[in-house]
Amino acid sequence: MKRVVQALLVIGVAAVSSIVFATAGPETINLKEKFNVQGNKAAVIFPHHKHQEKLACTKCHPTDTGGPLKVEIKKTKGFGNDFHKQFCWPCHVEMKVPKGKSCGTCHK
Repeated sequence: MKRVVQALLVIGVAAVSSIVFATAGPETINLKEKFNVQGNKAAVIFPHHKHQEKLACTKCHPTDTGGPLKVEIKKTKGFGNDFHKQFCWPCHVEMKVPKGKSCGTCHK
């Protein structure tokens, strides 16, 4: 009986942990790979966890558990891509991110 209780406890902890980590989202996201962004600039490795610590999920996603982005990323090529024009820069301006529209801030 004791082993059954221990096994159930381990399964329960693993299940809860997987739910918590699943809703927490990834640590980082390579935007060039994920959205097939074309261009010569270095990939933006988006620090998802860092943003998640400071912002509500609904800042970027439709629900508090994440999901797709609120903005549809269609144009992924060139300086005027949808990340710049519709997603990242407007938020950086609103949140007063130092050098928020400077290339080197995101393209390391």
